[in-house]
Amino acid sequence: MTAPLPPLPEGPLSVCVVGAGAIGGTIAAHLAGAGPEAGLGEVSVVARGAHLQAIQAQGLRLQTPEGLQSYRVTATDDPGSLPPQDLVITALKGHQVPPMAEALSRLLAPHGRILPVVNGVPWWYPISDGQGGVKGAEEVDPGGVLWDKVGAARAIGCIAVMGASVPEPGLIDLGLPGYLDIGRLPGEDRADVARVAALLSAAGLKIRQTEPFQNALFSKLYANCGFNSVCALARAPMNRMLADPVLAELTAGIMAEVGEIAAAEHARLLEDPAQRIERARGGAAFKPSTLQDLEKGRPMEIEPIFGATLSVARSHAIEAPKLSLVTAMLRSIDREMGET
Repeated sequence: MTAPLPPLPEGPLSVCVVGAGAIGGTIAAHLAGAGPEAGLGEVSVVARGAHLQAIQAQGLRLQTPEGLQSYRVTATDDPGSLPPQDLVITALKGHQVPPMAEALSRLLAPHGRILPVVNGVPWWYPISDGQGGVKGAEEVDPGGVLWDKVGAARAIGCIAVMGASVPEPGLIDLGLPGYLDIGRLPGEDRADVARVAALLSAAGLKIRQTEPFQNALFSKLYANCGFNSVCALARAPMNRMLADPVLAELTAGIMAEVGEIAAAEHARLLEDPAQRIERARGGAAFKPSTLQDLEKGRPMEIEPIFGATLSVARSHAIEAPKLSLVTAMLRSIDREMGET
């Protein structure tokens, strides 16, 4: 039986943001601008390349509707150069996290918590292993390396609902401030959630705590599975894709399948899928992240959003033929892009 985690210590907490891109950089800049009165100790970031060099030279710059600010943070490309942290926040693409399992394990203090900000099903989310136990989805934690080395008990769920970009190295443009939704699953202790939520709120971030956390998770997941897949395959933003009745029907069908998976996970969708579709149909020409990655020739986040969702479906013996079809098509596109 796993021993309970020690509580987070009293006093200021050290925080490291691993992956200081659009979302991670937004979080890191807010934390760096807060200080001890917000319950913060040293704030550090792990970045790489030109982005790291710009942060080291000019500070981490954050452009918001209120103006431009620059924040000095400890910045490195080597997590091993940092002391053990009270809180580690990861803001990486899903495929980037498992190779860092060993480094993340060493970076966490014995009492440390990890806040993974991810699209799709997170690596710590428990699904049946078919033998009476639970594990993470193979698609997001191959071989269970994160589950074993970091530990699911350390993880506090986090979903980012905000619009940010990196227009140039070292600069984060926060166009849509939005919020972070953090929480835990039913039956898990929430003392650390309350502590981290208070810290992030004091740093000026808008925080929502949806309980149970799977309500927030699947409420984003059903929209991502539907919109992201069909927009990428149609090469069209959401409003124009939904103007085609056949594509709109496919999107609604995928959402219905994910809704069935959510119900099996005892999750309640926070918005009716039909209303979500109508809101998107009447909205701006927004391109989901999967379409953006495809257009830029980058690997798409297929496994966290689509593949791992199918793993949850299989754990309940739920068939999801529409989601399976678009996932197979996206995987084929991704493979062919890699061959060129």
